[in-house]
Amino acid sequence: MTRRVFLLVPAAAAWAQKKPQKKPDVEILKIASVRQEGKIRYEGDLKVTGERPITGLVIQLDFFESRKVLLTQQKIEIEEGTLNPGEGRHFSVEGNDVPRAVSFKVSAVDRTGRDLNVAGTGPYLLD
Repeated sequence: MTRRVFLLVPAAAAWAQKKPQKKPDVEILKIASVRQEGKIRYEGDLKVTGERPITGLVIQLDFFESRKVLLTQQKIEIEEGTLNPGEGRHFSVEGNDVPRAVSFKVSAVDRTGRDLNVAGTGPYLLD
Protein backbone atom coordinates (compact mmCIF):
# COMPACT_ATOMS: atom_id res chain seq x y z
CA MET A 1 0.00 0.00 0.00
CA THR A 2 1.42 3.38 -1.06
CA ARG A 3 0.91 6.45 1.07
CA ARG A 4 0.47 9.81 -0.53
CA VAL A 5 1.00 12.98 1.39
CA PHE A 6 -0.25 16.29 0.07
CA LEU A 7 1.03 19.59 1.32
CA LEU A 8 -1.72 22.11 0.79
CA VAL A 9 -0.49 24.80 3.14
CA PRO A 10 2.35 26.12 0.91
CA ALA A 11 0.07 26.08 -2.14
CA ALA A 12 -2.62 28.03 -0.28
CA ALA A 13 -0.05 30.55 0.96
CA ALA A 14 1.30 31.03 -2.57
CA TRP A 15 -2.24 31.62 -3.89
CA ALA A 16 -2.95 34.18 -1.17
CA GLN A 17 0.23 36.09 -2.03
CA LYS A 18 -0.74 36.37 -5.70
CA LYS A 19 -4.16 37.82 -4.90
CA PRO A 20 -4.14 41.42 -6.17
CA GLN A 21 -4.68 44.15 -3.61
CA LYS A 22 -7.78 46.29 -3.98
CA LYS A 23 -7.03 49.84 -5.12
CA PRO A 24 -7.74 52.43 -2.40
CA ASP A 25 -10.96 54.44 -2.66
CA VAL A 26 -9.51 57.27 -0.54
CA GLU A 27 -5.96 58.32 0.27
CA ILE A 28 -5.14 60.31 3.41
CA LEU A 29 -2.40 62.65 2.18
CA LYS A 30 -1.76 64.25 5.56
CA ILE A 31 -3.47 64.58 8.92
CA ALA A 32 -2.56 66.41 12.11
CA SER A 33 -4.30 66.55 15.47
CA VAL A 34 -4.35 69.06 18.33
CA ARG A 35 -5.94 68.57 21.75
CA GLN A 36 -7.82 71.59 23.13
CA GLU A 37 -10.24 71.88 26.05
CA GLY A 38 -11.75 68.38 25.92
CA LYS A 39 -11.75 68.22 22.11
CA ILE A 40 -9.36 67.01 19.40
CA ARG A 41 -9.13 69.06 16.21
CA TYR A 42 -8.09 67.27 13.00
CA GLU A 43 -6.72 69.04 9.93
CA GLY A 44 -5.71 67.23 6.82
CA ASP A 45 -5.93 66.56 3.12
CA LEU A 46 -7.38 63.58 1.30
CA LYS A 47 -7.93 62.49 -2.27
CA VAL A 48 -10.51 60.21 -3.88
CA THR A 49 -8.39 57.62 -5.68
CA GLY A 50 -11.11 55.10 -6.52
CA GLU A 51 -13.22 54.91 -9.66
CA ARG A 52 -16.59 55.58 -8.00
CA PRO A 53 -17.89 58.84 -6.50
CA ILE A 54 -18.23 58.91 -2.71
CA THR A 55 -21.36 60.47 -1.23
CA GLY A 56 -21.21 61.47 2.43
CA LEU A 57 -17.62 60.66 3.44
CA VAL A 58 -17.29 59.64 7.10
CA ILE A 59 -13.98 58.83 8.77
CA GLN A 60 -13.73 56.41 11.66
CA LEU A 61 -10.94 57.06 14.15
CA ASP A 62 -9.69 54.17 16.30
CA PHE A 63 -7.86 55.43 19.42
CA PHE A 64 -5.08 53.44 21.09
CA GLU A 65 -3.27 53.71 24.43
CA SER A 66 0.51 53.37 24.77
CA ARG A 67 0.33 49.53 24.83
CA LYS A 68 -1.60 49.60 21.52
CA VAL A 69 -4.86 48.58 23.18
CA LEU A 70 -7.98 49.96 21.46
CA LEU A 71 -9.74 52.46 23.73
CA THR A 72 -12.65 53.67 21.62
CA GLN A 73 -13.84 54.64 18.14
CA GLN A 74 -15.38 57.85 16.84
CA LYS A 75 -17.04 58.62 13.52
CA ILE A 76 -16.81 62.12 12.06
CA GLU A 77 -18.46 63.31 8.85
CA ILE A 78 -15.94 64.93 6.51
CA GLU A 79 -18.17 65.75 3.53
CA GLU A 80 -21.96 65.77 3.17
CA GLY A 81 -21.94 66.03 -0.62
CA THR A 82 -20.36 63.94 -3.33
CA LEU A 83 -16.62 63.64 -3.93
CA ASN A 84 -15.70 62.58 -7.46
CA PRO A 85 -12.75 60.41 -8.52
CA GLY A 86 -9.52 62.42 -8.57
CA GLU A 87 -10.98 65.15 -6.37
CA GLY A 88 -8.99 66.34 -3.37
CA ARG A 89 -10.37 67.88 -0.20
CA HIS A 90 -8.92 69.75 2.77
CA PHE A 91 -10.77 69.02 6.00
CA SER A 92 -10.88 70.58 9.43
CA VAL A 93 -13.09 68.73 11.92
CA GLU A 94 -13.41 68.26 15.65
CA GLY A 95 -14.10 65.23 17.85
CA ASN A 96 -14.19 64.41 21.55
CA ASP A 97 -10.92 64.00 23.44
CA VAL A 98 -10.01 60.46 24.45
CA PRO A 99 -8.10 60.36 27.76
CA ARG A 100 -5.04 58.04 27.73
CA ALA A 101 -5.06 57.87 23.90
CA VAL A 102 -1.63 58.39 22.34
CA SER A 103 -2.33 57.42 18.72
CA PHE A 104 -5.12 56.80 16.23
CA LYS A 105 -5.80 55.00 12.95
CA VAL A 106 -8.19 56.10 10.21
CA SER A 107 -10.76 54.14 8.21
CA ALA A 108 -13.71 55.44 6.18
CA VAL A 109 -17.25 54.67 5.05
CA ASP A 110 -19.71 56.47 2.82
CA ARG A 111 -23.17 57.67 3.89
CA THR A 112 -24.73 54.28 3.11
CA GLY A 113 -22.22 52.47 5.36
CA ARG A 114 -20.12 51.02 2.52
CA ASP A 115 -16.59 50.37 3.80
CA LEU A 116 -13.98 52.23 1.79
CA ASN A 117 -10.46 51.02 1.18
CA VAL A 118 -8.15 53.70 2.64
CA ALA A 119 -4.45 54.36 1.98
CA GLY A 120 -2.57 56.16 4.73
CA THR A 121 -4.47 54.73 7.70
CA GLY A 122 -1.72 55.43 10.25
CA PRO A 123 -1.13 55.04 13.13
CA TYR A 124 -0.80 58.79 13.76
CA LEU A 125 0.41 60.27 17.04
CA LEU A 126 -1.94 62.55 18.93
CA ASP A 127 -0.37 65.97 19.53
